[in-house]
Amino acid sequence: MARRNHLDDFTRGRMIGKLEEGQTVTSVAAEFGINKSVVSRAWKAFQSTCTAVRKVGGGHPKTTTAGDDRCIILQVKRGRRQSASVIAQQLSTATMRQVLRFTVARRLHKGAS
Repeated sequence: MARRNHLDDFTRGRMIGKLEEGQTVTSVAAEFGINKSVVSRAWKAFQSTCTAVRKVGGGHPKTTTAGDDRCIILQVKRGRRQSASVIAQQLSTATMRQVLRFTVARRLHKGAS
């Protein structure tokens, strides 16, 4: 299976600089020892966003806030023996957002460590 390594921002910037100077994608790829499709994608991304820096983050947004997480952990620490589904239902009612029992279980597991 192929291994994927992201280029650091400095290398991406150097590649973009050489392409702006007029070098070809093939020559830049050969100089850096990487596939020309990588250079081509970096160049295309630079042309559309005007930056060589990769955007960090992404993924699915969290359902619960940091305050919600603290509230979940506090309920258990105060000695209230409730199932994750009961806590999830209470939190869903309080925040007007759907919170699954699996989310509550994950937050409890994370808070216990």
